Amino acid sequence: METNEYFTPEEIAKMFKVKKNTVYIWIRKGKLRAVKLGSLLRVPKSALEEFIEEPGKEKGEEKE
Repeated sequence: METNEYFTPEEIAKMFKVKKNTVYIWIRKGKLRAVKLGSLLRVPKSALEEFIEEPGKEKGEEKE
């Protein structure tokens, strides 16, 4: 069984030295993928890695 690591929006805000609200905006706009666990939002490590690799790429957008 594969174990996934998850981060809270607060942890991501600290990593990138931005406000927590900025992380929520990234999630709402689809720039950063998150999953909802009950009433909590968590960002899978794989989603964070994708965000770091291509921060300007919008969901579903092709690079030219």
